[in-house]
Amino acid sequence: MESIERQPLQDDNRARNLDEVFSKLDFGKFHVKMLIFTCGAYFAACAQMMLIVFLSSPIKSEWDLSDMMFPFLPFSCGISSFIASFVFGSLSDRIGRQTPLLVAIALVVAFGIGSAFPKNFWLFVALRSLASCGTSGIENVNFVLLLEFLPQKKRGSIMVVITLCGALGAVYTSAMAWVLLKPHGWRWFVVACTGPACLVFVYRLWFRYESPRFLYVSGRHEEGMHVLEEIARQNNVILPPGEILCPPTEKRGRIQDLFDRSLQRRTFFCSVVWFLQSLGYWGVTMYLPEYLSTKVSVGMDPSLNMFGVFLGQIPGLLLAMVLIEPDKLGRIKCLRFYSFFTISSLLLFAFIDISVLKACFVILVYLFMVPIYSILNTFTPEVYPTDTRGIALAWMYMVIAFPGLVTAFIGASVLSTNITWFYPTLSAAIFALQLLFSFGLNIEPGRHGLVDNKSDAMLCEQNGLSDSDVLAARSNDELPETNGVCHKNGSATGTP
Repeated sequence: MESIERQPLQDDNRARNLDEVFSKLDFGKFHVKMLIFTCGAYFAACAQMMLIVFLSSPIKSEWDLSDMMFPFLPFSCGISSFIASFVFGSLSDRIGRQTPLLVAIALVVAFGIGSAFPKNFWLFVALRSLASCGTSGIENVNFVLLLEFLPQKKRGSIMVVITLCGALGAVYTSAMAWVLLKPHGWRWFVVACTGPACLVFVYRLWFRYESPRFLYVSGRHEEGMHVLEEIARQNNVILPPGEILCPPTEKRGRIQDLFDRSLQRRTFFCSVVWFLQSLGYWGVTMYLPEYLSTKVSVGMDPSLNMFGVFLGQIPGLLLAMVLIEPDKLGRIKCLRFYSFFTISSLLLFAFIDISVLKACFVILVYLFMVPIYSILNTFTPEVYPTDTRGIALAWMYMVIAFPGLVTAFIGASVLSTNITWFYPTLSAAIFALQLLFSFGLNIEPGRHGLVDNKSDAMLCEQNGLSDSDVLAARSNDELPETNGVCHKNGSATGTP
């Protein structure tokens, strides 16, 4: 790997934290390549996740299943996702982001294609559950990997791009359902939905870089420096001189660390908000095609309905790219904004009994509901240290696996009633609870750098120091060795 000559510009050889280094490296060619990979991976994962939404009718018909038998498919996928979240999240903090993500993509490719050929329902369930392990691994590691390469400036907007590509993955799946399901059958549909994962797997074999933050936290400073040099080379900038201050952490990826004194409050409120988001989203999504076709007469094919619905997510995500930045609404206020309008759209959908307007309102629901995921996927890894970032996001995905275990059964029961307003009103109540619990989140990370180890959070909490204060104090041997990324008043790393 070509080395970069480290020449000072206007800076001396003072000690720096990794956020300062990434700010100097800026956003360039290397980051575009990383963005293409992470966006492609999430596109492929969402294409796989949305696949189940369209398989209800064809799978029931294929194996003559009852309405209460098909929900065992999302139930089993939820169980496998729960287990895989813990495994991939823990491994990503212990051995790195790169290998677990490659394994996750390989699982999607192998078992995604394999699930197109089973001869019975239970074999299909087993194969889809293994593919779900892969999609869960992609979700857990993908956002963390990109985040740890980004400079602070416009970090939120760039992270939202991943979810935008995930929305495009859902659009792709609905388009494949529209084009392939009736004329060619569900097996060709499953293969087509696995195609993007195959392309991403090949790309990942070529573009393989470990997170420099992980390398420094795990004590592999020389490897971390090589990655930083490669970023500088590809971005055509000069790597800033001086020592990089980021002490190693031996105990990484431990789920119990999420509940220690400095992190337990944010873990609780993040968990509740994530859980309610998943419960509301899958409650709306799992049975929306059947709901539109059986309860609401909009005069369109359900697959085409869903294509329009998923396409309607795009404007909401583009708006989130603007609003999520701290000079606009910021992460938390943006979350509340989207929760409020999701509730409003669901209530309009429930109580205005005009078919054309109902079709418009359900698009509005997705326009406001889906960007909440992008906000949470940005906010959550930002408020946890590098040594627990993977397991923190994994914990949230473990939490949101539970709604997948029950929403299919609940949805089947709700759809059996003749009360057309009950289904969307119940979902609106769930998002109202989410809005309420969002007021427990009071850390706005967009204005600050990322924390690299738990000792930084504790040091900031105990001393009320800024990052520059910590660096200055350490240079005089007045503080223990930390990377100093903390902020006054606990705004970024103290107990919220």
